[in-house]
Amino acid sequence: MENSLKSLVSNRTEAVYDFEFVKALRDLPWREWFEEEGRPLDCQDEYVDFYPKWIASSEKNKFTGLDHFPFRTLINGTTQCFDEAYFRYKERRLRIYRGEYAYHKRICTNFVFIEDGPIKENDWVIVSTPFCSTGDVHPEFFSLLNHAHKNNVPVIVDCAFFGTCSGVNVDLSHPAITEVCFSLTKGLGMGDMRSGIRFSKTSDLYPIDQQNKFKHNVLLTARIGLYMMKKFGPDHIANKFLKHQESVCKDLGITPTPCMHIGLGKIEEWPGEFLIDEKYCRIGLKHAVKSRSQGRV
Repeated sequence: MENSLKSLVSNRTEAVYDFEFVKALRDLPWREWFEEEGRPLDCQDEYVDFYPKWIASSEKNKFTGLDHFPFRTLINGTTQCFDEAYFRYKERRLRIYRGEYAYHKRICTNFVFIEDGPIKENDWVIVSTPFCSTGDVHPEFFSLLNHAHKNNVPVIVDCAFFGTCSGVNVDLSHPAITEVCFSLTKGLGMGDMRSGIRFSKTSDLYPIDQQNKFKHNVLLTARIGLYMMKKFGPDHIANKFLKHQESVCKDLGITPTPCMHIGLGKIEEWPGEFLIDEKYCRIGLKHAVKSRSQGRV
């Protein structure tokens, strides 16, 4: 069994996808939407009002402090938040932890790992929570925030893995945090539709705020996202797959993380392809957990 399980793991951190999402999307109420008067897809206000309530409805995780961010905007997944920030802070140096979302390294060449030197005044920070190489709050998260605040360094918190996790508790009210972004990509399997929310402390003249001001957004995917959030709670993946993730990790001899699609192995026991930034032996469990839930391995 161990060999068959090992053939199903990957070095990619793709979330476990539930076929219930496909069935729900097949039943989208297109006719009902387009029989509404006016703009049938105009759901932006409802979306940004409902999304924080959806986050707060989790019984397995606590992401508090979002009430400290007065501006809530619709975004095309967390990536849009990052892309705008790369431009906004183009004169600053990006700081990320080893094991962070690889997109940042590919797009923003002016970066230095946080482990390689102190945070300085002309830096800015992105940190994922849950952290994308451990599936949990980074152990240095709060000390990082304190140091960033002391040096007037803006911090963006990426919560893209919310909706895939269990037992993650984080307070996002720290004054160093300028933006927090969430996406429905991982938690509701909407990666091909790109929909999320940004919480920010200020409003500006950059694209996200301007697009929201004039409702010049991708409202079709927002409408679908709103429908999916009302259909599935943020604990759906954890409720369905937690026991299968734990049993897969036990059989593979690795450590389960709070995110259903990530396990941690010992570097000396796993091939180099699983080694991330010379620090984490991160094992993607998507296919193994899904197969275990179906009784195939």
